[in-house]
Amino acid sequence: MKKLLSVVLASVMVLSLSACASTPAAAPAAPAEAPAAAEAPAEQMTQEAKGSDLRVAMLCSGSLGDTGIFDMGEAALKQAQEDFGITYNILEGKDDPSLYYEMMQTAAADHDMIFVNPGYQFDSYLEEMADAYPDVLFVYADGTASISRDNIISVSYREHEGSYLAGLMAAMMTTRDDIEGINADKKLGFVGAVDSPTINNFLTGYEQGVASVDPEIEVIHMYVGDYNDPATGKEMALSLFDQGCDIIYAAASNSGDGVSAAAKENNFFCIGVDTDKTPQAPENIMGSMLKNVTTSFYDVIKAGVNGETIDVVQRKGLADRWVEMLYSDYMKSFLPEDVMAAVVKADEEIAAGTLTVEEFH
Repeated sequence: MKKLLSVVLASVMVLSLSACASTPAAAPAAPAEAPAAAEAPAEQMTQEAKGSDLRVAMLCSGSLGDTGIFDMGEAALKQAQEDFGITYNILEGKDDPSLYYEMMQTAAADHDMIFVNPGYQFDSYLEEMADAYPDVLFVYADGTASISRDNIISVSYREHEGSYLAGLMAAMMTTRDDIEGINADKKLGFVGAVDSPTINNFLTGYEQGVASVDPEIEVIHMYVGDYNDPATGKEMALSLFDQGCDIIYAAASNSGDGVSAAAKENNFFCIGVDTDKTPQAPENIMGSMLKNVTTSFYDVIKAGVNGETIDVVQRKGLADRWVEMLYSDYMKSFLPEDVMAAVVKADEEIAAGTLTVEEFH
């Protein structure tokens, strides 16, 4: 892919560039033999780049170490480097929007594919950058771009599908007061990072799963107002616990760590998201609803390396395992057989398209 600029912008800003990556929990399968590149229609774009030539960047609005979308994206880049020989860099914005414009400009000047993670944090600059760098593919992560360009694709997740499974499981468990840590109240909790469409998509799916078991179960939801505030996350979890919630679904990134801590200290249960939260509280994490950023980013890079046509909108869920429920070995033995069987059945039906879960609107 043609390099647009030979001079890297020299800007005075605090910016972290990292070419190191953590090992992903489960490596994607080795790539199949590359198919011949197809001619791209107007609404699609083909990346014609060999693995050894593809230069990939990931822009993080926050920082690595989030145990969520940034760390999982890093894992994908590392795996793609091992499998395909790509080169990559990670630029961390450290939650400072004043850095985002120059981050995008710096990355666009020297890369072929840029994961903008999450895309909505960079909305103000995406149109300008896509027009200025037409040969760079911008991958709008965790949402759908509001503008249309041949060099912008969107990667998003059907969080509501996996969240339905979490809600179904929680609803089947919440009145089994013969289990220590469970009370007879028909109340479940939800702690979200912020009041946003993505977080509310978790909530919507969760509520539908709960209602499928018992419409009378109340779901009490609260928002931390921040992705990286575990102290407030813990306070909210304790508030929900005091109101009778014995299982809390935490879609809150690092703020959700506080929910896990509260559950462990007060002997109730929670369900994590994004990555496996089991190590935080092995006997209190009922399960984790994975948003497989690693799988999705890897799939996009693989398509680029193989010269495949990449659809403008990449939105996948249980059928492609871009989302899924994960249980520790302990929880597999702890959870009653009828609960596990119901979750598996719903998973299969959603993946097959015979059970529909509505999205947040």
